Amino acid sequence: MALSIGGVEVQPGTRGRGYIRVSEASTHEVRVPWVAFNGFFPGPTLCVLGGVHSLECTPLEGLLRIIEELDASTLMGRLVIVPVVNTTGFNARTPYENPWDHLNQNRVWPGDPEGPLTKRVAHAVWTEFLGKADAVVDAHSADLGEDATRSVFVFETGDEALRGRMLDMAGCWDVDYVETAPVAGNTGEVVPRLGIPCVMTEAGAPYPVREKDAWWFAKGVYNLMRHLGILPGDPIVRKVPVDPEKRRLYAAHGGAWRKLVDVGAKVKEGQLLGTVYSLLGENLQEVRAPHDGTVTFLRTHFSVNEGDTLLRLTRV
Repeated sequence: MALSIGGVEVQPGTRGRGYIRVSEASTHEVRVPWVAFNGFFPGPTLCVLGGVHSLECTPLEGLLRIIEELDASTLMGRLVIVPVVNTTGFNARTPYENPWDHLNQNRVWPGDPEGPLTKRVAHAVWTEFLGKADAVVDAHSADLGEDATRSVFVFETGDEALRGRMLDMAGCWDVDYVETAPVAGNTGEVVPRLGIPCVMTEAGAPYPVREKDAWWFAKGVYNLMRHLGILPGDPIVRKVPVDPEKRRLYAAHGGAWRKLVDVGAKVKEGQLLGTVYSLLGENLQEVRAPHDGTVTFLRTHFSVNEGDTLLRLTRV
C-alpha cells in the first residue's frame, strides 16, 4: 500500500523524500524535511525525529547513515524520518529557543496551526507524522556548551501496558539505565493524547560529533526496528535499572567553570569535580561529588550563571 506524505506517494518497497511546507517567514518558506521507507509487506510505522533542538546534531549524523544504508524492500512496515524539525534554528545555528519567535520547539507540542511559527511546525509534524505512527523516537544530544552520556527516557503515564512498551523500546539501545521524563509540551504528549509509545534518546555533544555516539543511536534504531517487527532478525531488549538516584549540581556563583572531569567519568564521593572562579581569579566554589556515580551530563563551556547546572551525577 502506498504511503502518502505531503502529496508524495511512496510506493511499497521504495524510499521517498521531500519537504512539508509549514508556513512563510519574512524571507523564505518554512519547510520540514522527511524521508520515508515503505516496506513491501504490511507492518507498524516507526517515526523518528531529529533536530527538535536545532544544534543537537549527533542524532542527525546517525539518521543520515540510516538513510544512506537502509533498503526499503527488506521492511515489514514503515520507517519515517524527520531529520531536522527546527529547520530555521538549524540554519541559524541557534541553540535552545527558535529565532523566529523565541519559543522552545520541545515545549509546544501538539502545536497550533494558527499560532506562532514554532507552534505551526509542531502542528504540521504532529499531524503529518506523529499522529500516523505506531511508535515514536525523539532523538537528542547535549546542546551548546554541554555534553551527555548515552541515555534513553520514557514518558510518565498511568497506563502500565503503555509504560512497558516504552521500557522495551528504551532497552533496544545499549544503556545502563532508563529515566522517566514528565510530559510537558514535549513530544511525550503523544503518550497521553494518542496512546502512542515514545522514547527520547540523548547522547553526545553538538560538535564535534563523535563517531561512537552517532553509531550508538543508529544501531539502536535498527535494533528497535527488529523489536517492532519492521526489520527481520532477533532484537536485543535490555532490562536495566529505571530511574536510578541522580543529583544535579548547580553553580552557586556566576563566573568561569573549570571542570576537572569528562562526561562518562566514574567518580567517588567527595572527589573534586571542578571549580567556579570569578573573572578576577577568585575561587568562588568547589564542586565535589555528593556520592559515588557517573557524570552523565556536563557543562563544557567556561561561562556559567548562578543557578546553571554544572553536571549531573547518576548512581550507576
